[in-house]
Amino acid sequence: MNAIETNNSKRNLQIDFAPMVDLGFLLITFFVFTTQLQQSKAFGLNMPADGTGTEAKLSTTITLLIKENGVIDYTEGNEEKVLKSGTVALNNKPGLRDHLIDKRRRIIQQHGSDSDYTVLIQPTTVTSYKDLVDVLDEMTINDIKKYVLMKDKPAKQ
Repeated sequence: MNAIETNNSKRNLQIDFAPMVDLGFLLITFFVFTTQLQQSKAFGLNMPADGTGTEAKLSTTITLLIKENGVIDYTEGNEEKVLKSGTVALNNKPGLRDHLIDKRRRIIQQHGSDSDYTVLIQPTTVTSYKDLVDVLDEMTINDIKKYVLMKDKPAKQ
C-alpha cells in the first residue's frame, strides 16, 4: 500500500530565480558598458577670435542673401562696388552650386589660386532653417574654406 501512496502524492518543485536575476543584471551591465552610442552628426562651425577683421579682395568675395523658398540673391564684390549680381535658386539647375563652381573657376583663372575665395552668407528674417543648412552644406560640398555666417537682416517687403 505504501507504494501506491507514493505514486499519487504530489511533489512541489521550487526553483530559485536569484541566480537568473543576477545573470540578467550582469548581461544588462555588460551591454551598457560595451555599446557605443551613436555619434552626433553635426558639422563644426569655427568662430573667429575677437579683434580686427581681415580685408578680403573684391574679386574673390561673394555675398549670398538667403530669402524665402530657396531663393538666393548674390553679389560679387561689396555693396559699394558691385562686380556682378543676380539671383539663383538653391535646388534648381543651374543653381547655387553651379554658380559657386563658376566663381571658383574665375578666381583661379584670375589669381592662379582659390585660397582667397570668401563667401559671406547672410540670412534674412524669413529664411528657413533648412535653407540655411542647405547653403552651409554647399560650402562643405564645394570645399570652400572661407565662409562667414553673418547676422540676419530684415527681409524687404
